[in-house]
Amino acid sequence: MRTLCTLLCAALASAELVKIPLQGEMKIESRSNKPLKEVMLSGKVFAGEALKLGLKYAPSVTAVPKVPITDFMNAQYYGPVSIGTPEQEFKVIYDTGSSNLWVPGANCSGCVHKKYNSSASSSYVYNGTAFSILYGSGAVRGVCDEDTVTFGGIKVQKQVFAETTAEPGLPWVVGRFDGILGMGWVEISVNGITPVFFSMMQQKLVDAGQFSFYLSAQAWPHKKTSELALGGVDPNHYTGSFSYVPISKDGYWQIHTDSLAIGNETVHSHFDSVVDSGTSLLAFPLATAVRINSKLGCIDAGIECVFEACPDFAKLPNMTVTLAGKPYVLTGEDYILQVQTPGAPTQCISGIMGFPGQLPENLGAILGDVFMRKYYTTFDAANNRVGFALANHN
Repeated sequence: MRTLCTLLCAALASAELVKIPLQGEMKIESRSNKPLKEVMLSGKVFAGEALKLGLKYAPSVTAVPKVPITDFMNAQYYGPVSIGTPEQEFKVIYDTGSSNLWVPGANCSGCVHKKYNSSASSSYVYNGTAFSILYGSGAVRGVCDEDTVTFGGIKVQKQVFAETTAEPGLPWVVGRFDGILGMGWVEISVNGITPVFFSMMQQKLVDAGQFSFYLSAQAWPHKKTSELALGGVDPNHYTGSFSYVPISKDGYWQIHTDSLAIGNETVHSHFDSVVDSGTSLLAFPLATAVRINSKLGCIDAGIECVFEACPDFAKLPNMTVTLAGKPYVLTGEDYILQVQTPGAPTQCISGIMGFPGQLPENLGAILGDVFMRKYYTTFDAANNRVGFALANHN
């Protein structure tokens, strides 16, 4: 009887799992008209990533963004969200490293993406609270609204979000996304706004208080569609079983990390990491990143490291991140980004980036998409933990 119940419950959970396809891209955006090789060696390819990281983890960092950003890597996964009645659909990055939902508003100056029109929504409720997030290249500014938000086909009632009146910098202009849907905890939410997924939990709209990311492997475009699952995990996208790590500090999806090693050399021990779907790379303190990249044969270009020619991945050392006693191994093929541009040979750049400033106390790594592509990741808000299983890319 217990076995039958288990099977029925598993079937029910599977039926209620919400699966949202994600679109992805990775390319070099260039406005300088320089040859791709020169752009890659400029030391500015990760400038857009530096902006995002500086905002999330060290808002006082302003040194990197002061240089004009004309050439940069545009790597992102995004999907749909709708706001209002009738629904107005937007493309957003589902970002576990922040906690607010924002999209361009009707009065957004210089915004080139789709704009939310509150006057066209019968479920809109005025809020009017000022909203601002500081970026190095400017700021996202606007006002807070309340409306129905439809996420994965689920309608979240009376969700507070921001419609922007100003957005910063070229990376936002050329990005294929309209806004951000933050999936972090309320402790890091601007204005203390309840994040959308936590509103879904409060309104009992999901079967389980967890969501999971499958990020399809290189090279892009992908043969297999990336996916965000709401309310559980999708067994089609991982092999084996999950191993869980408890949240070590409220706010980010922050977990204790036993050690970080490159080859047989341990480069850092006993620190915290943030698992961040809105960061494309693996980010470490600059000295740690330089130490790792020095083992790879790439050319140091500031916060990044570029290869003259793509290396033999089999000859590169493995990187090992140990969490709760379990080693998670990344091979050279996992942590080297292969950038493909029409009419040009594939270029390779290390997916290991030096953080442009001081990370918060005891925070030693940002485990972004490079890590999450290898390991299917579930964010279990109901049990305050993050789970990992080997992703199934077959």
